[in-house]
Amino acid sequence: MRKVAIVGAGTIAFGDHFALGIKDLLPMAFAECAASVDKGMTNTEVQGAWFGAMGTADGFPSGILADSLGLPDLPVTRVENSCATGNDAVRNALFGVASGAFDVALVTRADKLRDTTSKDMPWKWEAMARDVAWDYPLGLVSPAGFALHVRRYMHESPATREHLAMVAVKNHRHGVNNPRARLRFEITVEQALATPTIVTPFGLYGYAPPSDGAAALVLAAEDVVDRFTDRPVSASDWTR
Repeated sequence: MRKVAIVGAGTIAFGDHFALGIKDLLPMAFAECAASVDKGMTNTEVQGAWFGAMGTADGFPSGILADSLGLPDLPVTRVENSCATGNDAVRNALFGVASGAFDVALVTRADKLRDTTSKDMPWKWEAMARDVAWDYPLGLVSPAGFALHVRRYMHESPATREHLAMVAVKNHRHGVNNPRARLRFEITVEQALATPTIVTPFGLYGYAPPSDGAAALVLAAEDVVDRFTDRPVSASDWTR
């Protein structure tokens, strides 16, 4: 397979975007992505796209992406794989470029979770991502599923709740200087441990808040990467 590189990346600020829909967020993320390409690019250079979306309140996700970018003939593949949706969209786009099917591919991910039109959507996602006969009716939604894995990990290792709190502290520290982060304030281990328990062993700061947001990547084959940048970032390891 051909080598593949990331030549552009962009994201919007994550938070409450009540005045904007998916049709607005996707072009904004793509514009940020295109602006990051060293030698520039236009939307017409995109030959195929992968859109990570569990669902939208705006309508058919693949059609929304093509229409909002002004590319009605663009082949778009929608990818949904619960919390791994974004990663899987990149992985499948990489296969598309590495195989030779496309030279340039766009990967996007967008969510609208903070409107009344989409307030019930996360629960529909949970049902889609779980065994509806056994897991979902018993309350085994994502937070509980992650908690079960971590409880087992803590049983088999020296890890403690303090170690989990340190992860939340680190994440908040990184967010302080990121103008697009949702939570831009630091916390202490003590504060993380003192928050209400969501699902044992995780407290409030162990989970991400629902947010509106969008991100985009452009992948290019080694044959054409020089059109976009002299500093490509290898993406070939993503297939592993």
